[in-house]
Amino acid sequence: MAIVTTEGIVLKTHALGDTSRIVTAYTRDHGLRKFVAKGARKLPSRFGYALEPLSRSRFVFYLKPDRDLHLLSKAEVLDALGSRITDLSRIVHAQAALEIVDRLVWGEEPHPRLFALLVQALDGCSRAPLAALPAVTLAFQLQLASELGYRPRLDQCAVDARPVSQRRAFSPARGGLLCDACAAREGGVVYLSPDALASLSLLLSRPILEAGDFIELPRAGELLRVIEDFFRTHFQRFQGLRSLEVLRSLEGPEPPARP
Repeated sequence: MAIVTTEGIVLKTHALGDTSRIVTAYTRDHGLRKFVAKGARKLPSRFGYALEPLSRSRFVFYLKPDRDLHLLSKAEVLDALGSRITDLSRIVHAQAALEIVDRLVWGEEPHPRLFALLVQALDGCSRAPLAALPAVTLAFQLQLASELGYRPRLDQCAVDARPVSQRRAFSPARGGLLCDACAAREGGVVYLSPDALASLSLLLSRPILEAGDFIELPRAGELLRVIEDFFRTHFQRFQGLRSLEVLRSLEGPEPPARP
């Protein structure tokens, strides 16, 4: 057993007995970890705001190899994002980022790039213009999927590498755009609007914080639905996100895309 110090972001917590909590956090150096925080439900708590979801904190814990739960010794809050933002839209987008990591990322292998993406997404949720929040969420989803080996194919047909259809035929199951021949054979094809395809390409290539600063999506609802279908197909543990349902309710109706 070793005493370990690491930085992490709290994804969720739930009660353990009368006074303690189990804390799920995504850490920079140790991947996804679950901590037992004894006495965390007592008031006042010695952990303060460090164990609240959305908080970025420094954890000191007892690492036990081959164990699912690790005893938390100390937690110090570095950024209490949940206490800084009160706007419902910002909270919903930030919660969506936590849900995505909780559903898609598993295991205790460190992935500093994924951790950095989550930090950037939460930062973007706190300071991006409200109209640009969907861009932050989508950029995070797309870039996280890319890091996990599922980058959508936009430069050529995802099936046979031929030139893509001018009708912008996107297959969530195949993971990218299709040529005309493959689009005719494939089920579940979505025909993207010109704005949606342009935004998709931009969000894949721009830093998340830049997306939050500069991009306002004219077809946010369309892209959110398409990317959710993409995630459902390629990630078994993804069964939809409650936060994304709230996002849809915040978006106004959109005109149908032109094929």
